Amino acid sequence: MPESLKLVLHVAQVDKWEGAISNAANFLKPAAPGEHLEIRIVANSDAVLACAPCSPKLLELLEMLTKHGVEIFLCKNSLKKHGIPADSLPPILKTVPAGIRTLVDLQNEGWRYVRP
Repeated sequence: MPESLKLVLHVAQVDKWEGAISNAANFLKPAAPGEHLEIRIVANSDAVLACAPCSPKLLELLEMLTKHGVEIFLCKNSLKKHGIPADSLPPILKTVPAGIRTLVDLQNEGWRYVRP
C-alpha cells in the first residue's frame, strides 16, 4: 500500500503566498515511487486580498501547483469581510465557509499543518 502524505498550508497574510508556494513545490519534489502526496492551501484573513485580483505571476504559480493536484481554498468569511465576491475569483480557487474550521477539520483527518 503506497504511503500517503497530506500537507495543509495556512496562508493568513498577503506576503506569505510566496513561502506557501515554495513550500508546496518543495514538498512535491522528493516524491518516492508509490508515494502519494496531497497538498491543500487554505487562505484566510488578509491573504485573500492577493487574489482579488490575482497578479499574473501569482496566478501562474497557483495554476502550476493545481496541475500537480494542489487544491487551493479561500475563506468565504474573509472574502466577505474584504468585499470580494467569490464569483470574481479565478476558477482554480475554491472557497470554504470558514478557513479556521477547515484547518481544524483537516488536522483532525490527519493532515499535517504548516504555516509559512
